[in-house]
Amino acid sequence: MRRLVLAALLLAAPSAGVAQESLPALMCQAKPTQSCALDMAADAIRTAAPLTTENLPYGGMVEAASRAGRLVLALEFAAQLKKTDSIASADLIAAFARADRLADLQATLSRLETSETKYAFVIGPVLVELGREERLAALLKAIQPPPDPFQLGYWQVLGHLRAGRAAEAVKHLGDVPETEQEELAGAAAETLYFGGETERAKPMLPYLTSSDPSAIRRKAYIATKTKDKAAADAVLVSLAQVPPDDYPYIALEVIYALAATGQWQKAIDLAQTLPASDRAYAFINVAEHARQPEVFAVIEKAMRDDPANFNRDRMANGLVRALTLSGYLPVAQTFIDSATNDYDKETLITFAAAALAETGKPSEALRFTQAVQDPRRKAWALWEVASKIAP
Repeated sequence: MRRLVLAALLLAAPSAGVAQESLPALMCQAKPTQSCALDMAADAIRTAAPLTTENLPYGGMVEAASRAGRLVLALEFAAQLKKTDSIASADLIAAFARADRLADLQATLSRLETSETKYAFVIGPVLVELGREERLAALLKAIQPPPDPFQLGYWQVLGHLRAGRAAEAVKHLGDVPETEQEELAGAAAETLYFGGETERAKPMLPYLTSSDPSAIRRKAYIATKTKDKAAADAVLVSLAQVPPDDYPYIALEVIYALAATGQWQKAIDLAQTLPASDRAYAFINVAEHARQPEVFAVIEKAMRDDPANFNRDRMANGLVRALTLSGYLPVAQTFIDSATNDYDKETLITFAAAALAETGKPSEALRFTQAVQDPRRKAWALWEVASKIAP
């Protein structure tokens, strides 16, 4: 069957206005992997680079390639990093530390006017994760001033959680003062959340018990990604203790947690308490997390009743993403087709393609990007898809 699909792709004439894809690209569309999608994105960036002075996803490629273990590819695009690209630099250093190849980064680190020791907060947890205690000791000797006990505890807890050694992580939490345990557990959980490893943070939930805004936010992160209804209910109760200045920001995270755990009506009701200018964003995110048709009916009513805040054009990107994630690509297509210029249309295509990849449809996602003609936007679209394909 796969051979027939590939043959059909190879024999098919390119659509009008769409550049013919290369053989590797066609093969990737027929049988997508994260690695071949990264190669497609890299080729698109290389093609676009001589044609535009506008920003290309260099940092994103470094992040995605580093997380995928594609170190040569990551190093190629690291040549375009700036000193301000701290997240990409951190992912790059973590990947090379994991592969015991930090020596290969010296030229890059020098150009960025940084060093291994300045990224000890990245390297330390990796060494704990891999059980390289002898390297950890050497790293500690090189850091001046030495890290404080809290920082060392963070390295230990995060490293053990990443390695799946939850009992060891909890043991190290017990070694720090009780007054610091929640902050330490929350910091590790937040790092895992932003690294796409939230499931490993669940053992930290029992330590996030206060009504402190940061603790509620972090518990909401875990509830959203792991669909933990009990945790979502707990943060909803805790929200009443949040100071007014923090309320809109923390409430958004609670809204996402409720929607992700099937409580979309509660999420909508909570969104109604936000300032009018924030409600449209909240409603779209409820739709994205809940993926229920009833939510789109609520959004449509809001668009009729409050067109100033629920402006269709302003909401188009989010609606296309939410509709595609919810399985309504033909409806999302109507928004794409109604775009009045190429920039808006190709931006909407990118949102839809990324959502397709996120829902486990990488082949369809890659084919969708073929409609993007602008070289810069094509590079961004392919990077978005590649970064969302599961390893």
